[in-house]
Amino acid sequence: MLNRIILCGLKYKKLFLDYSPLRNLVTCVLIISIGFSNLGIAAADTFVDLPRDLEIELALSTLPEDLRAGSAIYLRDPIEGFILHRKGTNDWMTFVARTSVRFVDANWEYKYPSDQIIPMAYDKVGLAHHVIPYFDIERMRIDGMSAIEARKMIRKRYDDGTYTAPTKGGMSYMFAPIHRAYMEPMKSSRMITISFPHHMPYAPHMNASKIGTIDPFGRSGILNHGSEDSGVHGYMYFRVQGDQSKIIRTNYAELLSKLCKLHNNWCLPINRNALIQD
Repeated sequence: MLNRIILCGLKYKKLFLDYSPLRNLVTCVLIISIGFSNLGIAAADTFVDLPRDLEIELALSTLPEDLRAGSAIYLRDPIEGFILHRKGTNDWMTFVARTSVRFVDANWEYKYPSDQIIPMAYDKVGLAHHVIPYFDIERMRIDGMSAIEARKMIRKRYDDGTYTAPTKGGMSYMFAPIHRAYMEPMKSSRMITISFPHHMPYAPHMNASKIGTIDPFGRSGILNHGSEDSGVHGYMYFRVQGDQSKIIRTNYAELLSKLCKLHNNWCLPINRNALIQD
């Protein structure tokens, strides 16, 4: 699918990717630990199931090794939504989100994604705050609520204070070797498949345009929900070091291979002999 790959110098602050199935794809890649796969808008009626064993492994992969054995695991049930699969013995929980809520402040037409996979781990603070809308929208989707109505409901709950900002510090881990999510939720529903292990301290109501350039190479920054303000569930993100990213992908090479065989959009370029650098 990739016709040309143009490497851009490190002077560029942002990534530019343009996609259309009707013309050649020209990709400009910033040389950091990011791997790009297919970009596109997922159809609402072609949900891609994730086998339970892979869902568990992917969920646990997002945590540091010393936290995995004691963490709670939640799995997506096609009838009940997210249910507790394993009780935890430490303060952490993990799951694989299949429907992101980072679209909530954006204005583009929303449809349920078919192949989104976002392995996420949270402490007790995050479980009481950040996790709730992810579980809510998944249940709305399973119960048959339209994407338009689900968006309205999630927005309402943010606006009326149902979803609240944490009053204590905490963080989320996203150390998994892969995730597929919105590329620029402020602008469009385009997806990106990426290897970008990172961790995210909670940072409600941060505005990236007002705090200056944290890192011109994109290794750290602010995550929002489709607007300048990061909102009550905003984050800062910090990428792990390049050598650690390589170790993570190497350790989970078999998992990455299995995911790639399941769905074309779950393939990293490293699985296609394309470019990936740290």
